Amino acid sequence: MTSPPPEITVLHVVPDLRRSAGGIAANAPALAEALAAQGIASRFLTRAFDPDAEIAARCLRVAPTQGPNVAQLARAMAGMRAQVKAGARIVLHSHGLWDPLNHAGLRLAADLGLGRIVSPHGMLLPWARAHKRRKKDLAWHLYQRRDLARAELLHVTSQAEAEAVAHHCPVARIAQVPLGIALPPEGAPTRTRSPNGRKRLLFLGRLHRVKNLDTLIRAFAACAPRDWELRIVGPDEDGLTPALSARAAERDAAERITLAGPVWGAAKQPEIAAADALILPSHTENFGTVVAEALAAARPVIATTGSPWAELREAGCGWWVTPDLAGLGGAIAALGATTAPERAAMGARGRALVARDYLWPQVGAQMAALYRQAAALRAEAVRSGHGATALDPERLASLIERAGK
Repeated sequence: MTSPPPEITVLHVVPDLRRSAGGIAANAPALAEALAAQGIASRFLTRAFDPDAEIAARCLRVAPTQGPNVAQLARAMAGMRAQVKAGARIVLHSHGLWDPLNHAGLRLAADLGLGRIVSPHGMLLPWARAHKRRKKDLAWHLYQRRDLARAELLHVTSQAEAEAVAHHCPVARIAQVPLGIALPPEGAPTRTRSPNGRKRLLFLGRLHRVKNLDTLIRAFAACAPRDWELRIVGPDEDGLTPALSARAAERDAAERITLAGPVWGAAKQPEIAAADALILPSHTENFGTVVAEALAAARPVIATTGSPWAELREAGCGWWVTPDLAGLGGAIAALGATTAPERAAMGARGRALVARDYLWPQVGAQMAALYRQAAALRAEAVRSGHGATALDPERLASLIERAGK
């Protein structure tokens, strides 16, 4: 029996879908699954993906050094044009800013008359916007400002991001939907205490300057009780490992601080299960999925005011503090003073918070509503004569190839 066609097909533009890229790459399979439950199909336009990924069969890869791939992509776009003419509803969802592939995808969507949603993923928050400002200013004036202004919807994951996007795009339609989380089963394995008997504070994420890890190490060395250890897990994107190791040694804390290297996918869950608490010390975060993952595993969390997690304090499941030595140090000291039953109670409150607001079924339903809205808005624009003029096939292929380069 042939399955019915999807209500909407979403073409997600994500420049790098490899697990090592983190971010939306880590969430893409779960997002696609949640959308499928809503009758919405997903395809992915990208430069790179893991061949063994769940979504590999749904990826269209731009590889400018291999001409046949460019031609294949042009044919795929032509196929989408035929689907649109036949009545199919397709929406393009561009994840992130600045990358020419995102820009090209939005141009293609305009050519095909598709609805467009852009998720900045925190790239307009003040710290991120100021990082490498000159390059971003150039891209902003060349194409990024227009791309955002012409999209049917801009998707954000927090109130702080909504305010930052509204500052840059005052007339944009902004929709706030968080990222989703899968809730581990009750009674998931907890850690086996190490021979030294220490309790463990975990950082799980990229080793990048935005994560503020030098301040974390100094705060931990100064304020953590001697029966706590800090485990830093994640890929080193900025070559920070030598400097961080040196900082731990300088503060006489090298024996209690471990830089463990990267883990991917399902291997993250045992790291969270083996921890007594999680910390996210970042200067800025769009959402901070790892916070929700730790809460779902019933672990208390320390996060900074650079993240959107004020609910930690409000719900009594963690600390929400300034990303400086005083804020992080005070929270680490407070965590060190808690008892195991107190941490368990905080963890239970955090798990309840995630179950109420952040599970994939409800997030998938909210995202599906955004795609339906974007498709309707675009259809209305086309009916009213505001649709874009179609590009000829040669120019279309040229645009795709330039995006790859």
